[in-house]
Amino acid sequence: MQKKKKILFWSILFIIFLLLTVVFTVRAINRYELWKEHEEFLKSDNNTVEDWMTINLISKRSDIPTDVIYSEIGINESFSNSRKPLKKLCQDNNLNCTDVVAKLNRLVESKHK
Repeated sequence: MQKKKKILFWSILFIIFLLLTVVFTVRAINRYELWKEHEEFLKSDNNTVEDWMTINLISKRSDIPTDVIYSEIGINESFSNSRKPLKKLCQDNNLNCTDVVAKLNRLVESKHK
């Protein structure tokens, strides 16, 4: 009986480890693909906001705190929202993405004047 519990424990632990590995691998692949697709833009000093960018990326590139960006857009700050592209955030919150990008570009422009 003790041996079965031990095998079950290690099996569950292995499955959890395997799932975590898959999750982090998928995240890394997605970020790599995003970077590869927009490599030249990310290497440049261009601070323009585009709809493929995430809130975290916008914040890092423009030195604007994420809470200011969220209040400008009018959505709640959350872990998942900070990692979604603007296009997806706009779809989820029924926002016009063109207007959101324009607002954020004006915010970035005013920050860097």
